[in-house]
Amino acid sequence: MVNRVWQHHFGKGLVGTPSNFGALGDRPTHPELLDWLAVDFMEQGWSLKTLHRKIMLSATYMLSSEHSEQNSEIDAEARLLWRMNRRRLDVEAWRDALLAVSGNLDPTLGGENVPLTGVRRTVYTKVSRHDLDELLRLFDFPDANVTSAKRTVTTVPQQQLFVLNSEFMVSQSKALAHRLQSSADSESERIETAFKLLFGRAPSEQELQIGLTFLSTATEDQQEQKLNAWEQYAQVLLSLNEFMYID
Repeated sequence: MVNRVWQHHFGKGLVGTPSNFGALGDRPTHPELLDWLAVDFMEQGWSLKTLHRKIMLSATYMLSSEHSEQNSEIDAEARLLWRMNRRRLDVEAWRDALLAVSGNLDPTLGGENVPLTGVRRTVYTKVSRHDLDELLRLFDFPDANVTSAKRTVTTVPQQQLFVLNSEFMVSQSKALAHRLQSSADSESERIETAFKLLFGRAPSEQELQIGLTFLSTATEDQQEQKLNAWEQYAQVLLSLNEFMYID
C-alpha cells in the first residue's frame, strides 16, 4: 500500500512492479525507506491521510524537475530521487483543471454518478465497461474490465487533435476567454491574469508581447474564424504542455 501511494505521487513506486514484490519483480530502489514507511504506516493506525502528508511534506517530494548533467550521467532515470520526474496529469485531474480555470467546475461533494459531458469532478463520472468515453480512452484511462496496477502513458496525434477540435475544449476555451475578458480592462492585464490562473506565474516579457501580437492580428481576421481572438488565445493556453504536465 505504501508503495502504491508513493507511485501515485512520484509516477513510479519504490518498487517498479507494484503488484509483484516477489523474486521476479523489481528490486526496491530504497528498501530501508520502504520498510520505514510501512512500519510508520502501521504505527499511525493505517492512516492514509498521515501517509500522504508525510510524503508530500518531504524534501524529496518538493524537489524540482531541473536537470543536472552530472547527476544524469550517473542516474539518467532519477531512480535515486535526485530530482522530480516530469509527468503528465492523469486525465481526471487534467479534465478537472480545465473546468476549474474556465470557471465551469461544479465543486459539490457527494451525489450520484453523472455523465462525463457535465461539469462535476471526474471522480463522479459514470464509466462504462463496454463503451468507454472517448476522452478517457484517448488519454490512457485504464481498461475497466481488468485490474490495473499502473497506467500506461501514450503520446499520439489523436490527443492533440482532440485538444484542437473537440467540443469540450472549445467550450472551455470560450468560458475561459469570457472569464479573462471580465477580469480586467487592458489586454496586458488579462494576459497576466491568464498566466497566473493557468500556470501560477507571471508571463515573461516575450510571452506578453507574443500574446498581444496574436490578439491584435487575430482580431483583424476574426470574421473568418469560428472563435474570436480571445477564445483562440484561451485555447492555445489550455493546449500548452505547461498546463498538462507537473514540473
